[in-house]
Amino acid sequence: MKKIITAASLLLASLSIHAAPTVPKYDIAAGKAIAESVCGACHGVDGVSTVPAQPNLAGQNVKYLYKQLTDFKAGHRKNPIMSAQASNLTDQDMANVAGYYASQPRWGVGYANPETASAAQKLFYGGDSSRGVIPCAGCHGGKGNGNDFAAFPRIGGQHSAYIATQLKLFRAAGRDDDVSDPTQLRMNDSAKKGEKGMMQTVASRLSDHDIKILADFISAVH
Repeated sequence: MKKIITAASLLLASLSIHAAPTVPKYDIAAGKAIAESVCGACHGVDGVSTVPAQPNLAGQNVKYLYKQLTDFKAGHRKNPIMSAQASNLTDQDMANVAGYYASQPRWGVGYANPETASAAQKLFYGGDSSRGVIPCAGCHGGKGNGNDFAAFPRIGGQHSAYIATQLKLFRAAGRDDDVSDPTQLRMNDSAKKGEKGMMQTVASRLSDHDIKILADFISAVH
């Protein structure tokens, strides 16, 4: 019982940390104008990217979208293109574009590889306790819809190439890989500077094979 209570307390603490982003009241029409002029080339004006390396944004959690934009602007999340684009946006602009993309019809799904779907399904829903890998569904939901309160993103149906890249960036940060380029690390989900967040910790225990089959499976979760 004590272990269950402790685990529940840690989960609530984690949720309270990730629920922190407060999105200003947004203007969807103004957000659409920004999407058309700034974001559409990579993410699609409707939030459905035709480039697998770029994420779909349509129907994504508004808190998550807003947090990523503010993180790019502040330098907490590293990406030359996104950092440059976000640097020209005000907090209100970022809220508007996040609100616009969140309001769009959700993207579709891909197709999982039937040869690896079973193993990936076990990792996604059950994790691997022998390696300390918690299930993806614990935070992102059984259908990959994320958690609106905690600002955990929707991942179900996302491009597998993008998912794989992000897992590798989290893994590099979690393992303290020696990299010359800071864009090869993803650490924006850490609770405090210098700490490893949940994604870094979990991804550090995933093999290349794990990442490949998980990314493929998640692209079909709905």
